Amino acid sequence: MSESAWAVRLWRVRPWNPSPLMRVSDRFEIVLRALAVVVVIVAVPVAGAFGTVSYTNAADRIAVEDVGKTEISATVTGEPRLLVDPGRSGVHQDRYEAAVEWNHDGRSGTATVEIPGPQEVGSTVALWVGADGEPATEPAKPGAAAAEGIGTGLAILVESWCAAAASVWITGAVLDARRNARWDREWRELNDRTIGKDSL
Repeated sequence: MSESAWAVRLWRVRPWNPSPLMRVSDRFEIVLRALAVVVVIVAVPVAGAFGTVSYTNAADRIAVEDVGKTEISATVTGEPRLLVDPGRSGVHQDRYEAAVEWNHDGRSGTATVEIPGPQEVGSTVALWVGADGEPATEPAKPGAAAAEGIGTGLAILVESWCAAAASVWITGAVLDARRNARWDREWRELNDRTIGKDSL
């Protein structure tokens, strides 16, 4: 179909078309579809803006959380214990914890922490400590803030598109059901009048 034909077709289905053949429900459905297209288009920059804000906030939060963290060596002082709870991904994996001790910058400490695998007492394991010298989580991996920002943007984009599509689909289904019911009612009335005339 040529561009001119598309233009003519779009012009004919405009909501303010004076044609008596265009029902109110048709006009309403066209307006809703046009609004859905606008939502789909506008959702792109909006999602980008929210993603940028999320990235900035995540980067600031990670910078504050990871400031002063240092990786040191700690010595296992107790027999490792197998943890029975599932891993962070929900898939079972063997995880161990044990008592450890360390000495860093003239400060010593002890704690029970998760260790990589079943270590022997006296072995050395890596341990992250914060600025206060207490055990801390491993610093966020490079790109963690970007991943959070992208995830937020994509979530908003997909939700907006799905909401627009669902609104169009549900409205179309409801209007089609009403049109079909009206056609059935008018068809029955027409048949009743026809049958009544034939019986005279």
